[in-house]
Amino acid sequence: MLNFDNVNFKYKGDDFYTIRNLSFSVLDGEFISIIGASGCGKSTIFRLINSLEKPESGSITIDSIPIHKIKNYSSYMPQKDLLYPWRTIKKNICLPMEMQNKTKKEMEEQSEKMLKEVGLLEYKNKYPRDLSGGMRQRVSFVRAILTGANLLLLDEPFSALDSITKIALREWLLSEWQKYKKTVLFITHDVEEAIFLSQKVFVVTTQPLTHFEEYEIPLNYPRDRNCLNTSNILQLKEELIVKLRQEN
Repeated sequence: MLNFDNVNFKYKGDDFYTIRNLSFSVLDGEFISIIGASGCGKSTIFRLINSLEKPESGSITIDSIPIHKIKNYSSYMPQKDLLYPWRTIKKNICLPMEMQNKTKKEMEEQSEKMLKEVGLLEYKNKYPRDLSGGMRQRVSFVRAILTGANLLLLDEPFSALDSITKIALREWLLSEWQKYKKTVLFITHDVEEAIFLSQKVFVVTTQPLTHFEEYEIPLNYPRDRNCLNTSNILQLKEELIVKLRQEN
C-alpha cells in the first residue's frame, strides 16, 4: 500500500542526511508503530508522506502510484488536536467534507453518524474549549477519518494526556481501526503503547535513518491490557527498551 524505495533526504542548510537509502513497505490495513530516539527522523517520514518535504532521490508510492500524482491519500493526526476554537465540534469535523464539496445533507448525516459512534453526539454544538483532552482527540480522529483517506498518520496523539485517559483511548483507537480497516502509521515514544496497538513495531536504530528493525507483535485482536503481562510480551518490552537505550 505504502512503499519507500531508496529514499534520501536532508533538510535545507544541513550538511548531513536525515534519511539515507531508506526502503520499507506497509501493507493495506496494517497497524504499524514507529519508535526511536528524538530527532531520529520519525516525524520526517510523515512529512515526506504528506509531501510537506520532497526526497532528494528515491520514490514514495501509494498502491504503486507516485504520491505527487495522487490526492487525498493520507490524513494526519498530530499530538495537538488542532481543532478550530471558533467552530463547534460538529463544524470542526465537517471541515474535510466541505473541502470535498459534500452537500449540506451529506455533511449533516455523516457528522451526526460519526459523533454518535464515538459517543460525542450530545457535544455537537459545543466548542473545543468545552471538551476534555481525550474528547478533543476523539473529535480529531473523526475528522481524520472523514477525509476519506485510507492511510492515517498518527504522530504521538496521546502523549499529552493523563495515563488513565491514554489507556481508554488506546482501547478505543483499536476498536475504531478494526471497524474502519484503515492503514495506520503511529509514532510514539511509549514502548508499551506501541506493543499494545500494533501488528508490527518499526524501531529506528541508526542515524541517519537507513532502515527499520522490524518486530512482529505476537498478539491477536481484540486485545486488552491483560495481554501485556504475559511473559513473552514482557520480554519483548524489555528488549525494545534496551534497544532504544543503546541508541540514546
